Parts: sequence; structure tokens; C-alpha cells
Amino acid sequence: MGMSKGLSNVFEFADFRRFLEDYHAKRQAVDKTFTRARFCKDLGLPNTRSFFNDVVKGMRPLSKNYAERFARALELDDDEAVYFRVLVDFNQSENPRDREILFDRLVSLNRTPSRFISPDEYEFYRRWHHTTIFSLLDVIDFTGDYAALAKRVLPRISAAQARASIALLKKLGLVHKREDGAWKPVAKTIDTGGYARNALVQQYQLQCLDLSKRAMLMEGPAARNFSTVTFSVSKRGLEMIEEKLQRFKSEARSIAHREAEPADRVYQLNVQFFPQALPEKSP
Repeated sequence: MGMSKGLSNVFEFADFRRFLEDYHAKRQAVDKTFTRARFCKDLGLPNTRSFFNDVVKGMRPLSKNYAERFARALELDDDEAVYFRVLVDFNQSENPRDREILFDRLVSLNRTPSRFISPDEYEFYRRWHHTTIFSLLDVIDFTGDYAALAKRVLPRISAAQARASIALLKKLGLVHKREDGAWKPVAKTIDTGGYARNALVQQYQLQCLDLSKRAMLMEGPAARNFSTVTFSVSKRGLEMIEEKLQRFKSEARSIAHREAEPADRVYQLNVQFFPQALPEKSP
């Protein structure tokens, strides 16, 4: 039958765990006997729901063998099953280069790409230098010298890449042409929150992390600030820190947007805040 018995369209998901949750919820809505325990039984497992719960929560990886079992239990057709298997590999991969290759495969395999992600936003966030050039246009008066534009970007890109970036920014309506012929951004910053899907933004952020490593080793007088601190904290303290981080990012964006002096340089701000040890019981 395909399309997960007409309930959930796997091509609309960039996370196989959310797809499984959505499928189960919709299936149970029309069939109250379809419990998680029953789904595990369909997978050929003992009559328990713990396996399904652990997979959905990310506590248990899904092996290639079990990915095949899930595809059969969900009654996916051939194309859906291929997409589902690649999606599992993508979500579980920890190698940035492998994730980039797998994400490209997801886009190419998707039957409904416009609903998964639009081609324009895919192209915009697929390459880090598009956002750099977007911000650089606020600093310089660019009228068509792509070689000069490319030389201002760090790490260096080609004139052809600069030309492609300008063409994309025009297509997306992110730049406008002034009366003197210079191309300028329509805003100081871009908030990715409402513009692109989480999986694509995550791929872009992985590129930014790689850029930060290269910037740390870069020679030159340009101001850079790298710091690392590891500390223990309570749940309430964690919430306070997260609130402070969100406020700081908003304030930094506001400074860039409202300052009276003209911009003369482009900087990237990355904030990494992640656990290195977990509590005995998850909060």
C-alpha cells in the first residue's frame, strides 16, 4: 500500500524517530488495539513496548537489520523503504562529512521535496559562504567585481562561488540594488529559526563549527575570542544559563541591527553549550 497505510508520509520527515511517533499516534487514533507492544510484536520482538520507546527516545540505536524490520512492519513501498533506511543512517551518523552526503541523498530520494525542504533554502544553507557574503554586502559597496568580493571572504572562496552566491541572494530576495548600483542586504541578520528546517540548519551549523576550528588556527591580528569552561550545575542553574544565552544572542543581534556606525567587518558568533555528564535520572 505504501505511505505507511496512508497515515504518515515518511518523505515529510527529517527525523525517523518523529516519523515513528507520528505513525503510531495516527494509527492508534483509528485502531485502539495498535499499541506500542503490538508494534513490537509485529517486529518479531517479545510483547513489550520498551524497545519502541527506547528507539523513539534515542536511547537505542536502530541497526540495519531492525531498520529493515521497521520498513516491513510499516508496509513501506520500495522507494519509501530506501528513504527510511537512509534517514536512519543520517540521524544516527556522528560524522559531519557522512551526514552531508546522506542529507544530499535524502533530498534526491524525496518524492515531495518542496514539502520536505525548498530547493532555494536547501542551496542557501548548504554552503556557509552564502551567509558570509550576505553580511559582507553591508560592509562593502559591491557593484559586480566578483574577484574582489571573493578575496574578502575567510576562508577564501573563488570568484565563481561569489557570483553564484550573489545570484542566489537575488533569487531569494535577500538583497536589493541601490540607486548607485551597489547591492545591499535587506536586513542586518538572518534568523534561521523560521526559515529553514532543523536538519538543514544543523548541517549548516556543522560547517560553522568547522570554520571555528580553522579560525582558531588562523594567523593574523584580527580579534578572536575562544574560551572553554566546564562546570557542574543544578537543573535550575541550567535553566538560568540557557535564558542568559538566549538573551545574549538577542542582544548581540540587536547591537548589529541598531548600531549607528557603519559596519566595516563581518564576524560569526557560535555558542556551544552541551552536557558532558548526565544526572542519575533524566530531568
